[in-house]
Amino acid sequence: MSEFDVVVVGSGAAGMTAAVRAAASGAKVLVLEKGSHFGGTTSVSGGGIWVPDSPQARAAGVKDSRAVARQYVLDVIGPSADPALIDAYLENGPEMVEWLEKHSSVRFLLSPPSSDWYPDVPGSVDHGRLLSPAEFDGKKLGPHFSELRPAREEFNAPAGFMIDLFDLPYLTEMPSAKSIFHFGKLAVRFGADKLRRYPRGTRLTMGNALAARLMSSALAAGVTLRKDAAVDGLLTRDGAVTGVRVGGEEIFARIGVLLASGGFSASEQLRKAYMPFAEQHVSILPYENTGDGMNMGLEAGAVLDGENISNAVWAVVSKMTRPDGYVARYAHLIDMSKPGCIAVNDRGERFGNEASVHFVEAMHGAGAVPAHIIGDADFVKKYGMGMVYPGGGGLKKLIAAGYVIEAPTIGELAEKIGVDAQGLETTVAKMNRYAEVGKDAEFGKGDTQIDIEIGDPKHKPNPCLGRVEKAPFYAIKIYPGDGSTTVGLKIDPECRVMGPDDRPVLGLYAAGLDANSIWRGKSPAHGCNVGPAMVTGYIAGKAMAGALVLA
Repeated sequence: MSEFDVVVVGSGAAGMTAAVRAAASGAKVLVLEKGSHFGGTTSVSGGGIWVPDSPQARAAGVKDSRAVARQYVLDVIGPSADPALIDAYLENGPEMVEWLEKHSSVRFLLSPPSSDWYPDVPGSVDHGRLLSPAEFDGKKLGPHFSELRPAREEFNAPAGFMIDLFDLPYLTEMPSAKSIFHFGKLAVRFGADKLRRYPRGTRLTMGNALAARLMSSALAAGVTLRKDAAVDGLLTRDGAVTGVRVGGEEIFARIGVLLASGGFSASEQLRKAYMPFAEQHVSILPYENTGDGMNMGLEAGAVLDGENISNAVWAVVSKMTRPDGYVARYAHLIDMSKPGCIAVNDRGERFGNEASVHFVEAMHGAGAVPAHIIGDADFVKKYGMGMVYPGGGGLKKLIAAGYVIEAPTIGELAEKIGVDAQGLETTVAKMNRYAEVGKDAEFGKGDTQIDIEIGDPKHKPNPCLGRVEKAPFYAIKIYPGDGSTTVGLKIDPECRVMGPDDRPVLGLYAAGLDANSIWRGKSPAHGCNVGPAMVTGYIAGKAMAGALVLA
């Protein structure tokens, strides 16, 4: 038997932020991680957080208002929104960023322009609300570096060489002297890391940098970290949660237990209950995310927070099974917005705006599950495609693996991927006409600022529309997937878990994906996965620190 003030289940941004906040106030904190690495979903994410009126935005002279942001969120979500939770988020977000800056190793930078997802709703902005984690030197973790979950090689860390959001402008300017110099410096550092026998590059970016910064901060604050520690259940007495059970060990929590285990994307049973096209659904979240926290909370007397607008934050995903059995998964966050990429159903027809952040909804609505994205030789060489890197890196291997399908003509490509050849040829001809005039008459690809931000600003007349004409032609099968589940336990503005009588389950808190989405499953912008994880973790950590003072 052991005893701590606070026990945290899960080591992603939610759990680690809570741990750092509580430990800074003198709490004895234990973080339990089910997997063999720390960092959870955060470590394989983009790491951005949506925080209106942040210190970084104010320092940059961005004019924003929490009241305006609040109304924007409420209008996006509609009647199901809980204003008290939205207020707690908007009030604690800037406070959290400032507190971490003073008391931890966590650092955020103002992101390049990034539009809110609903530009037609009053109060949306195209800059100033999204923050990105500053890169981090993994060597600062010392022997703990190997315990941090690596970023996905297929997304932003090929062979362990990490790319940052702030590197992308250099990538689009290749092969300019400035870009070659920038990536040359990074390559030299990466080579030096390899010579020193690091398992991967020590320049950490995006969500991996954030997870590393939080892990470093937790270690510095005296938090006890335990991996390979799956929690079997909660300990209760007289209706209150008093600790957790790990294997045959009972661990008591004097103040509280925080559930932050990362949602249920990897649970086949829960996917069938909550996901459209569950058999074809492909999540990019870690395989450890099987709904443990939510299930334990329900067993302890908690309730779910009713129906959401959507049960996940959707992502277009492609997959490939490697020889060792690992299923590599790629989230198509960038390539589908570029000029020259189209997505088609089995009739060879487009069914939505490929640049839209809501494209999975189009897949669901059209029943285009799975679908295919199509590009030509020029597109793949310039932008890459799925797991193919810009310049065509890895193309031959991915063709051999069956991930990319290649053909000398559009008709032959259609035959290979099992779509209607006449339909695909007609669709390509239409897109080529749209590219010439710069207007997608069917789905408006490239009509909005949010589309254009991820397009190619140098391509005219429309940064998102390009011809598909140079052989050979390529296709990749895509599926609806998720980067976050949204169904979770009902919480109050202090992140206390609520029971059926709207009273707190004493001693139990939830944050991140174990708590129900404060957006009710309708995210207002980029950064609305990690953002709520950190803010709810911060609120829970602060609440438990306050309870420690009163104890």
